[in-house]
Amino acid sequence: MQTIYQLIMAQRTSLAVFLTLMLIGYTQAQQRGLFPAVLNLASNAIITANATCGENGPEMFCKLVEHVHGPVRHPQCRTCDQNSPDKNLHYPIAHAINGKRTWWQSPSIKNGVQYHYVTITLDLQQVFQIAYVIIKAANSPRPGNWILERSLDGISYKPWQYYAITDSECLTRYNIIPRPGIPSYTKDDEVICTSHYSRIHPLENGEIHASLINGRPSAEDPSPTLLEFTSARFIRLRLQRIRTLNADLMMLAYSDPNDSDPIVTRRYFYSIKDISVGGMCICYGHARACPWDSKTNKSSCECEHNTCGDSCDRCCPGFHQKPWRAGTFLTKHECEPCNCHGKTGECYYDQEVADQNLSLNINGDYIGGGVCVNCTENTAGINCESCIDRFYRPQWLSPSHPNPCRPCNCDPIGSLQDVCVKDTK
Repeated sequence: MQTIYQLIMAQRTSLAVFLTLMLIGYTQAQQRGLFPAVLNLASNAIITANATCGENGPEMFCKLVEHVHGPVRHPQCRTCDQNSPDKNLHYPIAHAINGKRTWWQSPSIKNGVQYHYVTITLDLQQVFQIAYVIIKAANSPRPGNWILERSLDGISYKPWQYYAITDSECLTRYNIIPRPGIPSYTKDDEVICTSHYSRIHPLENGEIHASLINGRPSAEDPSPTLLEFTSARFIRLRLQRIRTLNADLMMLAYSDPNDSDPIVTRRYFYSIKDISVGGMCICYGHARACPWDSKTNKSSCECEHNTCGDSCDRCCPGFHQKPWRAGTFLTKHECEPCNCHGKTGECYYDQEVADQNLSLNINGDYIGGGVCVNCTENTAGINCESCIDRFYRPQWLSPSHPNPCRPCNCDPIGSLQDVCVKDTK
């Protein structure tokens, strides 16, 4: 049996190991880049749709779920009317991001087959790094064929992902080899086509999950390719075909909509009760916070690591000993101060100076390429370590002295010129 002494020593050893692991974890955390929390950016977005139920007058619609479950005495059909004083008849696109138990709804195809084609656009009001998009349907199935797109300027859009009713339509409609099953990715910027989220069931309250970072090769430490792929200010949902029951598909495909049974066609429309856009400010790994400013309607990075700029995309003045680099999940890449011996706060980075090991850093090593400018106190040189003409630094004064350079005061009688040896190493 263990003695009390052995038990105490074992506990002390366990505590020492625990504290060591905690210290290692803290040290590693100190060396990593900083990233703001992922937030739902849709709540502050400007959202628009080019078609909404009832915008041209009162319109009746019925839920498809009742059509499937068989005849009932009193089917729950409703009316939408954007111009009605009764707000309960309104289904505007703002309902898709207001966080309430309301929803947006498109006109049904009873009004024409053109309402298969509806576009929803979110303007996030600045460029963010987008991690995911989640869409929740309301009282209809999820969209059948559609494209999730991104843009930096709201003019030129690129696809993030294609969705099709069947795998074959990935090829015939979008010319992309389908990705069967749950979406997966082999490249950081791969654009796939999936039918996984276009199934007819559930007939209402279905969800669509588009992961833009997780599951990609460099998700743990995003590559420049992944960072570019996930950067967007504008997000567009280009809906191109309403999901219909197979029993109605042939009838709707080959008959004039005006001749179609309105009992059938008024059950087919898009509806969305929530759009969530998970993303964060682009601070390049140099900020842990990015608060929203209600006055400017923008989020701003609170830069750390001696970085400056709206996106922490450059080193602050006086911190150019090494070139700016984006922080990563593994390395923070902090901007380093130039060593100007306290004679100026201005400097720039010069790669040639770095290659020749001519710049002294604050640790006393010739590493980096910081070049000081506008040196004061009659100093000069890459690190303000020397003196200007007609001044010298006595041997007993270091370059960090407040006033290291003294006038030469050469006697004109005994001197060939008024320039003296500037300093002694």
